[in-house]
Amino acid sequence: MKRKNMNILCIMFIGLLVSGCAINKKQIDALANCDYTVESLQDIRLAGRDMGSYTGKEGVNLASLPGIAVAMLRQDLPLEARINMKVSNPTTTTTKINSFKYLIEIQGKPLFEGTVNENLHLATGESTVVPLTFKANIFGTAKENGIESVLNELFTRKGEGFLVLKIKPSIKIGNSNIYYPGYITVDRNLAKSIGKLVM
Repeated sequence: MKRKNMNILCIMFIGLLVSGCAINKKQIDALANCDYTVESLQDIRLAGRDMGSYTGKEGVNLASLPGIAVAMLRQDLPLEARINMKVSNPTTTTTKINSFKYLIEIQGKPLFEGTVNENLHLATGESTVVPLTFKANIFGTAKENGIESVLNELFTRKGEGFLVLKIKPSIKIGNSNIYYPGYITVDRNLAKSIGKLVM
């Protein structure tokens, strides 16, 4: 009799474990079903100056960019901005997101990694905007590809794949953050968003 009760308890425990794993997988899969878009960019600065200050009626003039020339000599050409990312839940169930890891790539290489700790509870049809900030030195890319080429990518809105935003959202299970496997691409053309503000 005791052995029979023990077997029943074991079966119940295994059932709960399998059920819990299924729920966790469903919650993690739900992260990919959210819509992630770049709502806007703010406070965009290159070498410490507002991006809009580098352009005039005839576009970008390298001769009028002494600040960038000095930055190149110092091997420190910082690009910084705040990205306002909109998260929407188009599913029929409430989606819970505990925190984000976000990655900005430049020409396919990691440029900046950050984390935002923010608990989001989005019911069906709800959305919210999450600010992501970054500041990174793009001197290496400018040296490798030429400063004119890099500025053209940033100013002409044609930078498909030049600056890419990816995120890795998570859910909280117990005391641990369980992150979505791999990164979700949010925007493959951040340079286009920058170009809209300076042209």
